[in-house]
Amino acid sequence: MHGPPLECALQSLQQLAYARITREFIRARHERVELLSSSDMVMDDAHQRVLHWERVLAELRLLFDDPRQIAAIKIARALYLRMLLESAPTRLQAWSDSESMGDMPKSHLFEWISYDFERLELAELEASMSREEAASYAQALDARASSIREE
Repeated sequence: MHGPPLECALQSLQQLAYARITREFIRARHERVELLSSSDMVMDDAHQRVLHWERVLAELRLLFDDPRQIAAIKIARALYLRMLLESAPTRLQAWSDSESMGDMPKSHLFEWISYDFERLELAELEASMSREEAASYAQALDARASSIREE
């Protein structure tokens, strides 16, 4: 399955992930520094975005009745998350998790939260794969590794 339905599902999954990361970032920033009273409204807006994308994905899920479609989405999402995790050393650069979060720049805090969410989502996806999905995923990883070696 390729084309608009797959792309729409993958984009919606990424939008949901971004909304969740943003909500957690706002929560973490609120804990780090005393924000203005408007932070409750900002947090509520972030939560509403998460709910919106969860509804969008629930509606999209109704369009996918073929297990092969669902498998294609899971595998494509897992491959994308792997690519994001491979970029983590560049994104996180000099910050170490032994440092205080209070001293961390906002951009590093956002990237660190993203990294944690990406790792968790990938682990959940991989754990939920059937044997057939896992085999297809392994083949896609091998193919990707081969194409990288050829470059």
